[in-house]
Amino acid sequence: LALLTLSVGCSRGARERPPGPVVSTLGVLDAQFGADADATTAAFASLQDIARRGEQRHRGSHAEIAADIGAVLFDELGFQRETEDTSTRFFQLSSVIRDRRGSCLGLGALTLAIAERLGDPLDGVLLPGHFYVRTRGPHGRNIELLRRGEAMPDPWYRDKYGPWPEAGAYFRPVTPTELAAIHWYNRGNDLRKTGDLAAAQAAFTRSAQAFPDFAEASASLGAVQQLRGDLAGARASYLQAARAWPDLPGLQGNLDRLPEAP
Repeated sequence: LALLTLSVGCSRGARERPPGPVVSTLGVLDAQFGADADATTAAFASLQDIARRGEQRHRGSHAEIAADIGAVLFDELGFQRETEDTSTRFFQLSSVIRDRRGSCLGLGALTLAIAERLGDPLDGVLLPGHFYVRTRGPHGRNIELLRRGEAMPDPWYRDKYGPWPEAGAYFRPVTPTELAAIHWYNRGNDLRKTGDLAAAQAAFTRSAQAFPDFAEASASLGAVQQLRGDLAGARASYLQAARAWPDLPGLQGNLDRLPEAP
């Protein structure tokens, strides 16, 4: 079966600002993915420190906040990208901060959290197999975390990760709820690789329910349901994926493998 993998000037100090929706979402996910309270507390403290560094740099740089965040992460703190290993630790906030290494989702979510702490939020953007961040405003720029925060033009993304449906989940800002769903989708992929299909199904279910337009989540849920013998559930999940992206690679083949309904 085809299993689809994905695998984005401050008036108050970062210390004073209460946790916003992105930070709160990532903190909840950290606990749900198995981090203990000490690890989550340490991650939040480190996040505060990174935000203070970004704030200090921004005061004198006259650059966009995204550029200053990138300079702190990559130049000052030595964060590295991870493009091969899709394990949870590379997109879970506490381990990304602890190990200073993350996937596109891990580095992207961290950047969103830092910007939110600074009161100058950025947007996360989902593509098939990728996640990056974008500055806001009429002249927003794409910030590519797998290239140390380099600004990349829209055609670069279309050539590298396209095509995708023009309406729906892709190439537009995601909400905090959708950001959580993307994390659950990646978590499902990690659990599937370990052979824990029941837990993978639960993770894909959370993702597909929270983000119905995210076709890969519904399709991957259907594939796990099919492997576990829930053919009716698999068909329903595949059809939800088809509504979001009729030409999703691998989807029709999985549908064709389902026995005819009695």
